[in-house]
Amino acid sequence: MSRPKLPVYHALCFIAMCIILAGSFSACSNGSSQQSGSTVSPSSGTGGVAFRLAWQQPLSGAHAQFTPPFDACVDRAIDTISATVSDGTTTFTGGSWPCSAHEGFVTGIPAGTNYTVQVNGISSGLTIWSGAASPITVTTGQITDAGTIFMGYIGEASAQPTTVINIIPNTWNFGDGATTVPVTDRFIVAFNKPMAISTLTTTNITLKLLDNSAVSANVSYNGANNTAAVIPSAPLAYNTQYVLQVISCVTVTSCILDTIGNPLQLSDYTNTFTTESAPVGVPNAPSGITATTGNGQVRLDWLATNGSSSYNVYYSTSSGVTTTTGTKIPDARAPFVHLGLANNQPYYYIVTAVNSFGESLASVEASATPVFPAGNPLPPASLAVAPVSGQNTLTWDAVTGATSYNLYWSNTPITPDRRSADNVIRNVTSPFIHMNLTDGQNYCYIITAMNSNGESADSIQTCGGIGGIQIIW
Repeated sequence: MSRPKLPVYHALCFIAMCIILAGSFSACSNGSSQQSGSTVSPSSGTGGVAFRLAWQQPLSGAHAQFTPPFDACVDRAIDTISATVSDGTTTFTGGSWPCSAHEGFVTGIPAGTNYTVQVNGISSGLTIWSGAASPITVTTGQITDAGTIFMGYIGEASAQPTTVINIIPNTWNFGDGATTVPVTDRFIVAFNKPMAISTLTTTNITLKLLDNSAVSANVSYNGANNTAAVIPSAPLAYNTQYVLQVISCVTVTSCILDTIGNPLQLSDYTNTFTTESAPVGVPNAPSGITATTGNGQVRLDWLATNGSSSYNVYYSTSSGVTTTTGTKIPDARAPFVHLGLANNQPYYYIVTAVNSFGESLASVEASATPVFPAGNPLPPASLAVAPVSGQNTLTWDAVTGATSYNLYWSNTPITPDRRSADNVIRNVTSPFIHMNLTDGQNYCYIITAMNSNGESADSIQTCGGIGGIQIIW
């Protein structure tokens, strides 16, 4: 399916530049000077320069603005970008932007020729990526399009990741040959340094039966502790052997990489484990429950429980939540991200385990209070999808202070958050028509708002297509 083309609008209210992006990002001018036709106030004979970013793919030599579902900024561990424009004598500073904007601008530049745009990628206060474009001509009252600036790594050399520290079931730290593993467990692959998220996929990290048949699963990454979690799409079979394998390079250009682009030096790493026997009674209450705050959301986690086939989450805005007083969210999987919450409002949670014999006692209570980051936009409060043959029209309420919106979509529910989406279309406006779709196919959407401080939390997810609309809470 091809992705529709769409305009990119720069974040200043007086910039009306339109840049066409195809389904996979390509350079509009390859860094050469080009007049966009947009105008700015011609005060003092000044103009401006605008640019977009692409990040070098270390092994293939290709460039990409982002690699759905993961943003290249996340893969390269870049939080902000900064830009300057210089004529060799005077330097004009453009400030900084969240890297996820993938574009920036510098204004108030005197009309002239032979300018250079220098863009830096900053991680935890250190500049470790950089790119430039020249020569640029600035015209009074005009915004010059500097095209796409390709960013390369300039940080200190770093050793290649040489090994997987461990590969274990989440609950049982028995290593290779573990037994009685809960059928609702997830499986952890721990690396010895930060890794590029988009390279950790079900192609390079596989879960299979002994006969080599694949098991449907998702792979997520936790940058806080450099671990990847393999989460089966459904409970595993009882008393069955499985093989979890890490493959360094499936092909020359499909390798597990660190954030700099060094490939994992490992041919393969294998763990064989056996799941638990079928249960004979109601499971025990889940343990290890934690609640982590976010912007308009709470992330719940807990340890898998032997004998469970699913879990129920109950929540309330008052402490002392029970299975009778709480709002029930059935069939939850850990980690579970509760979206669409009010900031500065405490939320309280308990979790129960379920199997064919019944529901367990409740876990201990955990609580968290979503917090709105200073300056970040709120998420869109609503998202409506109107399907007609071959397309969906999406509409949402404008967010105060938002300069653009990002659309995340997949053909299956996006969980636990937008980073699990298969596609992202940036800088969309409401209404947005998603075209060239297949009738009868389901499409799930999340919208986020952007401003100069960063990206909002996720909107409520809406899934739709010919046949109906479903709101995913």
